[in-house]
Amino acid sequence: MNNSAFIKIRYLDGIRYARAVLKGCQETVSHIKELNKINVFPIPDKDTGSNLKKTFQHISLKELFLGASLRQSSRKVAEIVQSSALGYSGTVFAEFFSGFKEEFKNFDRIFVEDFAAAAEKTVERVYASFENPVEGTVLSVMKAWAGHIRNLVSETDDFYDLLKESYKEAVLALKKTPDQLDVLKKNGVVDAGGKAFVCFLEGILNYIEKGEVTYEFRKAKYVDQRLESEKKKQQQIFCVEFCVRKENLNRADLVKELNSLGSDLMFYGSLNFAKIHMRAQDPEKILSCVSKFGNITSERVLDCSTELPSEKKKPLAIVSDTTCDIPEKYVEDHDIYFVPVKFHVKDRVYTDKVDIIPEEFYDILESSPEIPKTSKPSVKDFTKVYINLLSHYRSILSIHLAGALSGTFQTAFQAAKNISPQKITVLNSKNLSVGLGLIVLEIIESLKKGIGYEAVLKKAEKAVRDIEIFIGIPDLKYLIKGGRVTKTKGLLAKILNINPILSLDSEGALIPIGKARGRKKLEEKVLSLVFGKIQKEGAHENQGFLTAVAHVNALESGKKIAERIKQETKKIPVMIMNASPALGAHAGPGTIGVAVL
Repeated sequence: MNNSAFIKIRYLDGIRYARAVLKGCQETVSHIKELNKINVFPIPDKDTGSNLKKTFQHISLKELFLGASLRQSSRKVAEIVQSSALGYSGTVFAEFFSGFKEEFKNFDRIFVEDFAAAAEKTVERVYASFENPVEGTVLSVMKAWAGHIRNLVSETDDFYDLLKESYKEAVLALKKTPDQLDVLKKNGVVDAGGKAFVCFLEGILNYIEKGEVTYEFRKAKYVDQRLESEKKKQQQIFCVEFCVRKENLNRADLVKELNSLGSDLMFYGSLNFAKIHMRAQDPEKILSCVSKFGNITSERVLDCSTELPSEKKKPLAIVSDTTCDIPEKYVEDHDIYFVPVKFHVKDRVYTDKVDIIPEEFYDILESSPEIPKTSKPSVKDFTKVYINLLSHYRSILSIHLAGALSGTFQTAFQAAKNISPQKITVLNSKNLSVGLGLIVLEIIESLKKGIGYEAVLKKAEKAVRDIEIFIGIPDLKYLIKGGRVTKTKGLLAKILNINPILSLDSEGALIPIGKARGRKKLEEKVLSLVFGKIQKEGAHENQGFLTAVAHVNALESGKKIAERIKQETKKIPVMIMNASPALGAHAGPGTIGVAVL
């Protein structure tokens, strides 16, 4: 099996591992356009290559770990990738490198047999990290690769042979992915994440065969910066939390000011309101500086210089992401915090509820020739929020946008697992916008009753099962732009004046559930579905239901729908919200949604 043209590689140490990872990542990123083009699962948003580029971007900025042991190199690689992981494939690779970090933690160098066992356990870990692992994806390719390595160890003690032959098996597994996953077969492509993994392996083989590293990691500067950062953090001893209200609040200058006064800023803003949570040495200076921006309310300062004993911590913090639509009064009055999603418009990246809000986003949307792309928060984003909050809360309940629509839930799950799965529970809302908002309100109401954590969790899980959302789309233009509806179907619908009504299935995936002709009939059909849901649950007479209205830059339509609900049910919807851009970017202006719980 061995090719005599190459010197046998008997062991893997820290230097070889770091360089192999670098070359594998470089090769993967060089295929960015192809990976984007074939990305149709789990969401056809054509960004697998772009997300992996961002996931691997800091690999090239770290020192090459010369002289470092395998345990040190694998730990550093895992930390780098975990902190930057984006998208489904980015999360898979982060878990992949984390698995090797665990398996290599007792090794300075490793031989073929132990590497085979480590690869097998690592892939098992990757599978276990997903609530519902799907075959026909990168997971299947990794499993075939690791399984073949295990079968080869009795035939060779050479890493080159091992990697070359297992690479061939990975290529075969990739070719089979369309037979395992219908959406791949339908689009005539292989899995984008699986292709990325094959590219990664190819880069490693090229490195072994050519022995070239095109650029080195930078050295001590990063380490010095990190130490300086840690030193700075140790000096920041207060957690400061407050809200600011002012008409047309100047968020940009406020955020700039806050960043100059402290660190670990958590900012959630709207047109006239912002909630701030941060660390700083001088709370009085912060409050004094911020007072010029507006009226400060709900002020809270906590000494975080030492770890609080458990009995002095508040029991539970709620964490969601900014796709959750919920009125400001609940954000201000309760222990709820948000991790922002981001939007990519042309060459600019916006952070939701920080430097852009729905009203501003929809102005951009209507003039943009392309649908702005959304990207989920990174593991690093969630890690910062979780660690910050655990300094003064005993537990965190983190609930997020439907996992079938975004990788946000999976990223939150990964961050929680890395920190403390005993203290952080992550839930898949299987919903969005005001649907997610109603579930959060149910959690808030449960907490107000003083029931225990397990009972609150059961209430939240029941709300996830019970809630439904009905979304009326007045114009298919944005669904066509986003690739979710073909141009042919869109043209036919326009000619026939057909408007679809969407909902979410039991896993949170968007599904069509009806249609209507014209705007007026569309709203009537949405309302009939809402009233039918209330009657079906038998909740009309005892008022045992909640409704919430979302609109996409169509406030008057939202008010009209809310008034109809009030007239029919004698109960006012708990909120009328301009929908998060996560919904509005794809549904388009004029869209109306109603959630019922």
